[in-house]
Amino acid sequence: MINKKVKDFWNAYRKFILIWLVIVLFIIISIILGFDKKIIALVVILTGFLTQAFSGLIGMIGTIPAIGPMIVKIVTLPFFLLLNALAYLFTFFALRMGLKRDIVRARIISTALLIGIVIGFILGRIF
Repeated sequence: MINKKVKDFWNAYRKFILIWLVIVLFIIISIILGFDKKIIALVVILTGFLTQAFSGLIGMIGTIPAIGPMIVKIVTLPFFLLLNALAYLFTFFALRMGLKRDIVRARIISTALLIGIVIGFILGRIF
């Protein structure tokens, strides 16, 4: 019985498990070789978004009985709310300081990030 559950889990999430293993190995090797941490973070974020690794991780967490769906709800909704609130907070302070050009950039970046996450989630569900 347990063997069938493990096999079903592996069949459903093997792509994401392998991607996360590659990401973790990349991080470990990059730190050992002394790469810049900003470059490591950028590569991990781009790889995560392009391969839908983050949505796969959230999906795997969601399969945990009883607490998985709660964790997913706690992580996803506040992320959108927090990102939007930070953009408004930055807008407020930037207006006070006279940084109108930075306001436009920040709003474009936060909006593009939110739209990208939604599109990535939809594409991840389709494929």
